[in-house]
Amino acid sequence: MQNHVPTGLSPIDIQTHDAQATQMMNTFSKAMLVEDIELFLSLFAEQVIFEFPYAPEGYAKQLEGIHALRQHLESLQGIIAFTHFSTPMIHLATDSHTFIAQFQGVGTLVATGLPYEQDYISVVTTCDGKITRYQDYWNPLVLG
Repeated sequence: MQNHVPTGLSPIDIQTHDAQATQMMNTFSKAMLVEDIELFLSLFAEQVIFEFPYAPEGYAKQLEGIHALRQHLESLQGIIAFTHFSTPMIHLATDSHTFIAQFQGVGTLVATGLPYEQDYISVVTTCDGKITRYQDYWNPLVLG
């Protein structure tokens, strides 16, 4: 897959922004695969806003701060055993602080042993090398 780049940024800005976005998403995937909460949290700013716009009733729609994100991750342990994440397609925004990542996560639902395949679209905003806002557009129907 080829990454999509905005017009209006210099080639150096585009290259830097794309490399940072790709590295963040690669670390994101690695942390999820090996269930390393500390590595995962290292991507985020202390005051991160993590949103789940499609979350069904009874699930968190928004987490505020790194502590809330940590608690959420700990509550999810043992639900999905991820085995693979696809290489993300990165779409860069013109502001150089935002990108959109499209990728797929594959694994197993631990309680049932059923396969888990999820297509994700994430809108990610960064500042000083940390994620300050993460909008996680996932399909809750995949959980069954």
